[in-house]
Amino acid sequence: MTVSVFDYEAELGACAAGDRTAFHSLYRHEAPAMRALALAILDDAGQADRLLHETFVLIWRNAAGYSASIGTARAWMYSILRYRAKAHRYELRRMGQHTDTPRLPALTLPQDASHDTIAGVLAALPTPQLEALLQAYLHGGDLAHIAARLDRSEPDIQASIESVLTHIDEAVRA
Repeated sequence: MTVSVFDYEAELGACAAGDRTAFHSLYRHEAPAMRALALAILDDAGQADRLLHETFVLIWRNAAGYSASIGTARAWMYSILRYRAKAHRYELRRMGQHTDTPRLPALTLPQDASHDTIAGVLAALPTPQLEALLQAYLHGGDLAHIAARLDRSEPDIQASIESVLTHIDEAVRA
């Protein structure tokens, strides 16, 4: 099996230099996954499409501001998406168009995945730990907000997230 490696840093660097072909390549490669995440966060296809558009406009405009010292190019792109998603959710709430308790997406993980893979770690998690992780990643907020959304204590949420991250770290190192 051939594995294709996409060079996000090179494509983002080319975008910073004004290379539209690199931008189109970056968009074609990552837009489907980013749209799926936007849809999971906002639960509205139209809003997700607007968020995706805004995100890629910001990626194009700010590509020169990316530095490998802050993390990977892909993580930088997703941080823009998540930041804009939080702003969208805030605006929707302000306009009374969104509930205060965000729904979690249906997550189907392979039950037979190896426990030394991230998918395997996630599939083996008890529901409370998985819910805490998804709320933190998809909807953000501090421990108090996540605890309120899930009707659990802050220490319980913190322990759940720390446990998940420890398991994932162990799986990645294996």
